[in-house]
Amino acid sequence: MGPLKFTVFSDLHHHPAWYKADAPERLTAIQERALESGSEFILHLGDFSHKPSACPDLVRQFREFPLPGYFVLGNHEFDIDSYETVLQSMGLDAGYYFFDHDGFRFIVLDENYFSDFPGICFHYSERNYFDHPAGRDWMPQEEIQWLRETVQSSPYPCILASHAPIVYAPSERGGMKCGQEVEEIIRGSRGTPGEVILCLNGHHHRSGLDVINGVPRLDVNSASFNWVPVPHDLFPEKEWYHIYECLGNMIIFEKPVSAEIILDPETRTIEVIGTEGDFLHGISTEISGNNSGARLSTADMISCKVPWPEA
Repeated sequence: MGPLKFTVFSDLHHHPAWYKADAPERLTAIQERALESGSEFILHLGDFSHKPSACPDLVRQFREFPLPGYFVLGNHEFDIDSYETVLQSMGLDAGYYFFDHDGFRFIVLDENYFSDFPGICFHYSERNYFDHPAGRDWMPQEEIQWLRETVQSSPYPCILASHAPIVYAPSERGGMKCGQEVEEIIRGSRGTPGEVILCLNGHHHRSGLDVINGVPRLDVNSASFNWVPVPHDLFPEKEWYHIYECLGNMIIFEKPVSAEIILDPETRTIEVIGTEGDFLHGISTEISGNNSGARLSTADMISCKVPWPEA
């Protein structure tokens, strides 16, 4: 079994009334890079669109490209549409699922639930999660049990893909509320055929890699921009501010950001080939008067090579 190469990107954020994300053009560039690189499929890590039902052409562009495309659901998929509408619009049977490819199992998680009471979870739908800021990013017990069984029954090494990180090294508040239960599954997989060797996430619009409990965690940057809470008026194209409602909250990346990942079972290594890039007009998060927070905001995606977890 030789190396497997695939492409990953995140947080495209298509919603033309709000954001200047230029999603069709960025998606085209990412797909063309993936095809030229020899990637076998493309994985998007959530927040593809703020209203999937309104962009069937963009969904088709992703799903009908010559390379297979797989969706992870992000919180902003549910800003306007219902949960059922999102699934139908994006061609999904459920929010969590797995697929096996060339000797690896890719497990897509759905942590888009809020919980105000122990053991009771409600899926995001039609912006309902905005009313529950302290209870977001949960997975219900049935999904956690499904994950346990899916890992334990896997004949192949597993890669976990989620929008929010399971746990987030830069900030304790940045991960799933049920993160420790998922970590127990990851630790329990060590030395088994279904060993978890890599976790992928988007959500924070940051580029980085951490190793937690011996497992690499790739923090995948947005394909489009960083969002900042304090609006700015620094873009010289002043007409944009009349077109895009949230333009002042955007730090736009000049180039579409993605990464190629190579999993090599022979050398037991994971290689990330990232993207170099700059901020549009040089306007960074800090120049806008905002602060990057726990991890520096950049307009690129890191490149690195790390070993698989030791058995």
